[in-house]
Amino acid sequence: MMLRLISGRLCVLGGSRLLGGRSRSSDSIFICDCGELERRPAAQGQEASDRILAAAFSHSGDYFALTDDLKRLVLYKTSPAWERISVRWVSRRCTALTFSPCERRILVADKSGDVFSFSVVGAQEEDGRLELGHLSMLLDLVVTLDGRYIITCDRDEKIRVSLWEAPHVVSAFCLGHTEFVSQLALPPGQEKLLLSGSGDGTLRLWRYETGQELQSCRISSVQRPKDPEDDAQKIKRFAISRICCSPNGEHVAVLCDGIAGIFLFSLSSAPLLAYPQYIALPYVPMDLDFEDVASLWVLSALKEKPIELLQYRERTWQLVPLHDHVKELSETIRENWEQMEGSVTLENRFSALYKAVFDNMAAYLQKKETRMQTEKRKVSDRQTGCVPKMQRT
Repeated sequence: MMLRLISGRLCVLGGSRLLGGRSRSSDSIFICDCGELERRPAAQGQEASDRILAAAFSHSGDYFALTDDLKRLVLYKTSPAWERISVRWVSRRCTALTFSPCERRILVADKSGDVFSFSVVGAQEEDGRLELGHLSMLLDLVVTLDGRYIITCDRDEKIRVSLWEAPHVVSAFCLGHTEFVSQLALPPGQEKLLLSGSGDGTLRLWRYETGQELQSCRISSVQRPKDPEDDAQKIKRFAISRICCSPNGEHVAVLCDGIAGIFLFSLSSAPLLAYPQYIALPYVPMDLDFEDVASLWVLSALKEKPIELLQYRERTWQLVPLHDHVKELSETIRENWEQMEGSVTLENRFSALYKAVFDNMAAYLQKKETRMQTEKRKVSDRQTGCVPKMQRT
């Protein structure tokens, strides 16, 4: 399940269903099911789900876009009311999408490593424009606020900074992660800074124009209550599944795959990630997002309490009671829970992305020993066969 918040607008997505509305309003919730959208004629008989794969608001919140398992790109207008504008198709299943700062293009990253852009103003244009490509599966992408750079990350530990006007020109690489890079975030108000999260369990801070690494924070080093499941699990990877920043860029919230809690950091002007705080929860949170500089919404996997709210008080983050409008949203989510819970996956979402390590040295040494023994027997047999000839001579 996914939660998106921006400029007073919110969206909760799960399975094939979308719930859209406003965070501080009692207006009715807009509900849409991708299963009711049109399909390509060639896909009528195919067995494929309508599960939503990626979604994002535009920078102003006036537009919202999503892609699903049937390779549809659906564009909505959110102001003055939610309205579907177009349904288009992408060539491959998508992993991430975002809007350009000017809100004229939608950028879509797919599993083959390509980034295509689609027009927002010309919503009826069917074909996307190829912007750039990687040799590995893309996992996330962002566009800098000045519109100069497209930043992409992939399964092969690379973060690539490309020029928007000439995406084939690579301005810099941010290298240092030792596993797939799963998340990227640009802290608002922080000049030329980039945050990245990875399957290696580190949160890193970069100057993206030069590729310079400013800080690496290992999530497992943050003090937290002992998890009773830690003893039962051989490996706790702390793969980062979500990074989001407050509107002023001073706070950073992080989720890790299968971890029942939230990691919170402060981003100073040094720049430096500091004052880490861990909020333990009785469930594994599915997603989170900032409403404002002091309010953080959390989407849980519990039907009884699908939404929780944290606020920044006295230099710490604390769980607070829900407002009436949030309670109404929670009730709407519960009413649609059966259609949305199909996307609930509490852990191991990234298990297939880790590189397999094979220790074949023992097998190699065994084969080498067998080969050497065979060669020795051959030499011994030749020497034994020469004795009778020498005696006859």
